[in-house]
Amino acid sequence: MTTTTTMRLIFVCLCVAAALLSAGCIGEEGPSAGQTATEFRSETSSYDDRVEFRFVPDSDEPGTYSTTYTIERDVSWGTTIETRENVRYEDISRTSPIEIVVPREEPPDGVALEIEIRNTAGDVLHQSRTSMAPAAPAPTPP
Repeated sequence: MTTTTTMRLIFVCLCVAAALLSAGCIGEEGPSAGQTATEFRSETSSYDDRVEFRFVPDSDEPGTYSTTYTIERDVSWGTTIETRENVRYEDISRTSPIEIVVPREEPPDGVALEIEIRNTAGDVLHQSRTSMAPAAPAPTPP
């Protein structure tokens, strides 16, 4: 092969590679390539003995997610009672959501949960802070 032929061959290969790259045909796929990002809806239930936080994905397909969260008591003071990082939850779906249950102390106290949910690729899908305080008794008329 002559130098001119080699140069033309290299030039053609570079053009083909550039065209494929610009079309997105080669290279690494992004974490959500071909998928829509899952969104989460939060639900909170308060009972005399516990507060239940649920995070429900908008998908029926079971998935694996990781959470980082902080639980606080005495919401007005912000006393941290637990911090966990990269807690893995598997087979999470609309019918099997992420659930975090926080027992209440006597007398029932306020509880706050700050959470971040990520998919397995590390993309943040949900961030929120939710607090629940005990109901104040309603004043009775004289």
